[in-house]
Amino acid sequence: MNKIILTITALLISLMLKAQLTSAAPYCTPVYPANTTYNMIQDFSIGSNMIQNFGVMGSYGNVVNTFKYYNTTSLPTLAKGSDYTFKLNFYSVNDSEPTYFAVWIDFNKNNNFEDSEIVMQNSNTTNADLPTFGGAVTMVTKTLTIPTTATQGLTRMRIKRASNNISPYANYDSTYILPSCSSTNAIALGCMYDFNVTIGPSLTNSKFEIETLNIVPNPVLNTLYINNIQDEISKIIIYNQLGQNVKLINSAFSMGIDVSELSEGIYFAQINFENQFASKTIKFVKK
Repeated sequence: MNKIILTITALLISLMLKAQLTSAAPYCTPVYPANTTYNMIQDFSIGSNMIQNFGVMGSYGNVVNTFKYYNTTSLPTLAKGSDYTFKLNFYSVNDSEPTYFAVWIDFNKNNNFEDSEIVMQNSNTTNADLPTFGGAVTMVTKTLTIPTTATQGLTRMRIKRASNNISPYANYDSTYILPSCSSTNAIALGCMYDFNVTIGPSLTNSKFEIETLNIVPNPVLNTLYINNIQDEISKIIIYNQLGQNVKLINSAFSMGIDVSELSEGIYFAQINFENQFASKTIKFVKK
């Protein structure tokens, strides 16, 4: 009996996980009418971190799922007001090439992807027109700033590559904007992927911008020191460019901060004061 219960439980969990991967609810689940498309995106990265490898390119004419929700893939927290470099690698296909792509982030968390929430598309990246008929593909990159007006917390991101929904075989149109949901054209092609993403608080606090508090030396090799301390420091958190916590000093601060173990690059030291309501974040370079 226990084995039967365990088997049924495992089956239900498996079905739930499968449903999560093929349904975008409460967002619209994008499906192409013919359901005869393929994966055309190789991978997606933020900075130097690979977020998702989408696997091999699919085959035209095969009945495959045109959408997946990567609900278990972890993305770094995106801090409001901070810059991040998004990178997309595309496959080059040998038939009628879909020449458009877009990336949305639901900044207002209203369960819809508006055109104003497109953070990356053909017209605002370094590559305006994706190749046609098997042409060479280069990585598409864009450095974007997370709006300070974005709603904090867990929200959704969508990546899409597709043909023109109005006229799939038309020449490239730099003014065309992909719809975020299903295509209404029976011969349009596309693939779409959703991710969970967390919008975090700003790494800066304007209340302390006029203060003389600073850190030296900058750039730093081994040890950071804080000058002009005006209040008791409770803890110091160091973040990398992806908003990830890489070091925490949660004891009373008195001496320098050892950063010798950090890799070369740009970091942010968030200095928190004893009153728990005040903090200041200072950018520094580790050499």
